[in-house]
Amino acid sequence: MRRSLSQSPGRVFYGWWIVVIGCVQDAVKGGLFNTGFTLYFLPVLTELNLSRAATSLPFSLSRLEAALGAPFVGYLIDRFDVRVMLVAGTLLAGLGLILLSLTHSYLLFLLVFIGPLSFGFQAGFNQATLAVVAQWFRRKRGLAMAIVQTGQSIGGVLSGFAVLTLLPLVLLIRRSPESMGLLPDGERAAGEAAAGFASAPGVAKEFTTREALRTRTFWVLAAFHGLRNVPYAGVTVHLVPLMVWKGLDEPGAAFYVGLTALATVVIRPLTGWLGDRRSKQTVGAVGVLLGAAGLVVLAYGDGAWWALVLFAVLFSFGDGVNSVTWALVGDVFGRTHFATIRGWISMFQSFASMPAAVYTGWVYDRTQSYTQALVAFVICYGAAAIVLWLMPHPSRPARREVAAGRALRVSS
Repeated sequence: MRRSLSQSPGRVFYGWWIVVIGCVQDAVKGGLFNTGFTLYFLPVLTELNLSRAATSLPFSLSRLEAALGAPFVGYLIDRFDVRVMLVAGTLLAGLGLILLSLTHSYLLFLLVFIGPLSFGFQAGFNQATLAVVAQWFRRKRGLAMAIVQTGQSIGGVLSGFAVLTLLPLVLLIRRSPESMGLLPDGERAAGEAAAGFASAPGVAKEFTTREALRTRTFWVLAAFHGLRNVPYAGVTVHLVPLMVWKGLDEPGAAFYVGLTALATVVIRPLTGWLGDRRSKQTVGAVGVLLGAAGLVVLAYGDGAWWALVLFAVLFSFGDGVNSVTWALVGDVFGRTHFATIRGWISMFQSFASMPAAVYTGWVYDRTQSYTQALVAFVICYGAAAIVLWLMPHPSRPARREVAAGRALRVSS
């Protein structure tokens, strides 16, 4: 019966339902946490009479919290039922949003933002969903992760109570396709799966976390994700203030925030699809270079509508390749310890990007211009492209690869 389930023609592969659930989760996270922060940046600054650096501080501190907790959260996801983390994260994020609506002081705002809100979104939404997708897909891993993270760009304005409605959905998630008698990507036969498994370089290798940490590849990927995330963290928090700096009013600035998100909705799945068919390294490197070009347009453009549209599209590439490069982590190190390995990379990524938003605000407070910060971010994108382009692929002894593959088959 279990084998017939994996081979039934016409049945939608259960992994795609998990992708849809993950996309819904990321839509909530994107609307309320990622994109939402920049929409409230200037009102919070004005109401609490803060500098731009001080207004950026909660976001930077949330990165510190994510950096310290990411390896531990990744270990828990790999060790226990992923639904435990999904439920806990959803409850914490919902509680954080409800408390945030009742907060009227800067200190309480900081505590709620970096406490239940950030931890809930980072642990239960960010880490867990991609770890599950890494289990369910091999050949289509880039596209699947891209669809999940596209939700960040289509997130609407939801309340803390709406986050709690995600609980029934996360209970439908299963840790791996093998736990339901299925094969990754919905393959119908072991031979077909093996053919797809061998078609992507490095995907058949299953590294433990310790083995991954000992490879040069791990540190190159950590450097890339850190460098790539610095511009994203600095620019997205200040996106509305950046548009106002270019001469727009706040409603006009909000329009371009939405346009940037819309562009990412198209670009993220496109880069995921291309990454599954071409080189994920190449797609990732070209993507961050296009993101750098977008920042150049923003820094030195005159604020004309066409320049801002061009910025929105080009910058979306720098963000959009995030999914395909996380899929690359799964291709290189395997599925079994993906969440823990990703947690360690996320730790270094968060440490690297932690000062970005505060630095951006500090530059404006000091110079009344964002140009200096944008130039620094262009350099970060350029360095990220070089690092990823030169990334080596690790190798392991064949006998250990076979043992790891056998352990994966009997798990779940």
